Amino acid sequence: MVASSKSFLLVAVLLVALFQTAYASIYSQLQFIKIQEPKNGQDFRAGEKLVVKYVMQPLVYEHTSMGRALSLDINFHRRTGNQKQQQIAIIHKSCPVTAKQDKFVTYKKQWTIPKNTKPGSYAVDFIELVQLRRGRITATETVKVNIVD
Repeated sequence: MVASSKSFLLVAVLLVALFQTAYASIYSQLQFIKIQEPKNGQDFRAGEKLVVKYVMQPLVYEHTSMGRALSLDINFHRRTGNQKQQQIAIIHKSCPVTAKQDKFVTYKKQWTIPKNTKPGSYAVDFIELVQLRRGRITATETVKVNIVD
């Protein structure tokens, strides 16, 4: 009976882990920022404007203050599969992360993809430095985009 319970528990844990891995791309890895644009898998052309749009969570959300974003950097990388290759450009260094006490704040920036960018798979990386109650962490989220002819 005990061995059966342990086996069932192990299978349940593995199924939960598999489910979370399969659907991980739907959930934001960032702590206080929700990315609205670009969308995962979106196609662009070299020389085209890429819109970066993100929303800052209020400082007090659902009656709780968990911390705040200290900084946000956005970079553009070439990628192969899920592996980042070389960094092509810095889209924005130290993006605005000012949040209001009780309102969501939306920030938007346009960036032009370099004209000499070859077709292929690329990534827009959002790197957020977060101040929590008992320390700091760095959270990263990658949005995969494609450059087409």
